[in-house]
Amino acid sequence: MKFGLRPAWTYQNLLRVSFVVLGALCLLAMFGVPLMSARGPSSFNYGGPSPLIVMLIGLAIGCYGTVVGIGGGPLIVPVLFFFYGWETEFLVATSLMIVFLNALSGTIGYAYQKRIDYKGGSKFALAALPGAGVSGFVHHRFDIQIFDAIFGVFLILLAVFCFINVRRMGRREALPRPEAPAWFRRVSVADRFGQSFGFAVDDQLGIYLNLLLGFFVGFLGIGGGVFQVPILLFVLFYPAHIATATSHYVTALTCLFAVLPHVFLGNVFFDEALWMGLGVVVGAQLGAWLSPKLQSRLIIYLFIIIILVFAVKLLF
Repeated sequence: MKFGLRPAWTYQNLLRVSFVVLGALCLLAMFGVPLMSARGPSSFNYGGPSPLIVMLIGLAIGCYGTVVGIGGGPLIVPVLFFFYGWETEFLVATSLMIVFLNALSGTIGYAYQKRIDYKGGSKFALAALPGAGVSGFVHHRFDIQIFDAIFGVFLILLAVFCFINVRRMGRREALPRPEAPAWFRRVSVADRFGQSFGFAVDDQLGIYLNLLLGFFVGFLGIGGGVFQVPILLFVLFYPAHIATATSHYVTALTCLFAVLPHVFLGNVFFDEALWMGLGVVVGAQLGAWLSPKLQSRLIIYLFIIIILVFAVKLLF
């Protein structure tokens, strides 16, 4: 007789433990436990939106962010600023915490579906970690107002690039690329739904790009998925469903490393982060459930929309 945990059992219990722990932390934060917040009492007690409203908004962001594979950062940052008007350091730090919870929950869902390229994702995450860690310590030394405008223009160009290339994506992801150079890694993924994906990846190029990408993860508080998805899709030629799943995996690892310096510096507002975090954890599971039911092109169009939203936020 063999003893072990079935994948479904492991998946369900991971979710149960996550919800219980996060729910307990939310209750502690709501009652103003001193160690739960970097700044003392919760803003819920000072006219801010109720925990229920914050949680429902988090659920919507978590679902959408998981479907497109970006962790929700481009939506979380403006929402937090609209609700609380925090300074940039606290805004970025708290957003990173929420994005981490979203990405972690989405990663669990995609892991159950067997759609993550762990080997490539681990390499890219390790390459991004140094920049992600450094950004948390240097963030407060920079005035990024002009940088925001430049970056907003870049995101608009990125959205145009994705829109132009989305028609070619179907042909690219259908090919296993046997003509790829010898140093490319051949990847074969068979998911839980019986669908198989065959493609080749230039891991070296992905590592170089993530060395730079890691800094933006912590510097902007967006988790990096807004860059990771187009890199995986249009530079490394991942299939859309594998790209969004692997992006979530990379985002969870890099966000964890990026948020640690902010926790050390006391920049994370845990009370609001945990309530919205509870929403994004549930929403991420809903998004992971919806993703296999959506066509690849629809996922990319949703991603283009979120890029444009974030670009407008940066510019205006």
